[in-house]
This record gives sequence, structure tokens and C-alpha cells, in this order.
Amino acid sequence: MGKETDKLERLGFTNYEAKVFIALYKGSVMSAAEIAKEARIPRPSVYDILRSFSKKGICNEMQTPGKLLYEIISTDVLENKIENEIRKNFSLKLALLKSTFKELKPLHRINQPSEYKSDVEIIKGFNRNREVKFLDLIRISKNAILYMNRLEGNISDKLDSETRNFFKRGGELRSIYETKGNFRIKIKDSWKVVSKEQLIGLCRNFEKQGEKIKLTENVPQVIAVFDNRTVFINLYDEKTTRKESTDIIIHNKRFAAFVKEMFELYWDKSESIESFARTLLKSQKNKN
Repeated sequence: MGKETDKLERLGFTNYEAKVFIALYKGSVMSAAEIAKEARIPRPSVYDILRSFSKKGICNEMQTPGKLLYEIISTDVLENKIENEIRKNFSLKLALLKSTFKELKPLHRINQPSEYKSDVEIIKGFNRNREVKFLDLIRISKNAILYMNRLEGNISDKLDSETRNFFKRGGELRSIYETKGNFRIKIKDSWKVVSKEQLIGLCRNFEKQGEKIKLTENVPQVIAVFDNRTVFINLYDEKTTRKESTDIIIHNKRFAAFVKEMFELYWDKSESIESFARTLLKSQKNKN
């Protein structure tokens, strides 16, 4: 019984509730005294639990001339009932979490002394917040995003919801992608190495979805500028693994303006997708 009791407790039952549940589950029609004996817990506690179980619909309570009898409901109905209750409680807790943090966020570090405030955020090593942070920057952007990407990470051929919403708000996304080296994209839920021809197709697909794209042979660092006020940098080094790399987020308009000027220089000297496609086709013909 110990293992079953432990699992029921993990589902939210108390120790006594779990023991009464198992006693009912193993038996048929039982009295409170029989259940207390089987569960090996005090009879007064059993009465309270049985009243609770009956109210929740876990067991049926039957009145006889001499005493009350109890019987657990059908096992399939019982499983579905508990599952639905767990889902309901989870949904309520999740909704409470969202509403709570909606109210809490304006209070974040509101009492922090000015000397401790920083315009720089650093994310080091393996951190699940990397992608969340980047998507959050897209979420709060309204006008323009400039993006230089090495395409050495895993990317999807589909837009995430935050980027779609950014386009719906009328935002402009300009990206410069690196053309050398191998990279992988997610196609039909599977990560695959993509050729330069497939890169062209991927970029054309991105353009159809609203992105403006140019291609260059080398992108020294992954950089993004959000609304001319925030800069995201993924520091790149050939000797550093992704798990050891560092992301820097800088909230500074003057620095953002500086990085934007650098982006524009790369944008002007980078190729359009069609120009890169012609160059690639020409080089392939020369090889043949």
C-alpha cells in the first residue's frame, strides 16, 4: 500500500485520504468501521474523509436501517473525475499566476536605489531565459527591429507568434543573414542541415511573411536593435560553445544609434536574395 499511498499523496490527497481511498478501492460496500480497520486509521478521521469523498462524488453513501455504507464509484469515471479536477485546478492556478504577475511587474525593483540601477543585462552560459528574453524584446517592440544573424543555431521556417504580432502592429523587421557555413532549420518537426539553395528558399519565405532580408558572407556577431533603444548581442567566439557563451542586452538610445549605423553599413554592402541566388548559380556553372 505504501507505493500507492505515496502516488495518491503526490496527486493532492492527504496521507489519511489516500489510505481511505485505497481501502474503498479494494473493497466493495463497506461501513466506516470496516474502512477504518482496513486503512488502519482512527474512525473519527474516517468519518470526516468519507463525508468529503461523498460530497466530491468519489464514493456513494448509502443509508441502511442500521448504518451508513460506502462504495467507490466506477474506476474509469473516477479516473476521469480526478483528471478533470487536476486540469481545472491547474488552469485556475495558471490564470492566478498570470493576473498576479500582471499586477506585480510594475512594482519590480521600484524601491531599488538609483546607484544600483543598470542599463545592461547579462545572460551567461546555459540559460532557458535566453529565448524568453529575446522574444520578450520582440513583444514590446512597436516600430523597427534590425537583426544580424549567423544562422549557426537552430531556427524554424515558421514565424513565432511574437514576430507575427510585431508585423500586425505595423513593425518593420530588417535582417542580414550570413551565407557561409552550415546551419539547421526545423522542417516538419525535425532539425535538418540546410544547403545554400535551401537558405535562399527559406529567406524568400521569410520575405513573404513580411521580413526584409539581405545576405552577406560573414556576420561577426549576432546583434539585434529594437526600436532604436535596446541592443541585443550574442558574443561569438569560435572557441566558445553555446553553453558557455554570453548574451548582453543594453538599454541605451545612444549605443543603439551607434549599432544601427554599423548595421546600415553592413546592409548597404550586403546582397539581396536574388543577387545571391544569381551569384550562387554562376559559381555552380563555373564548377561544372
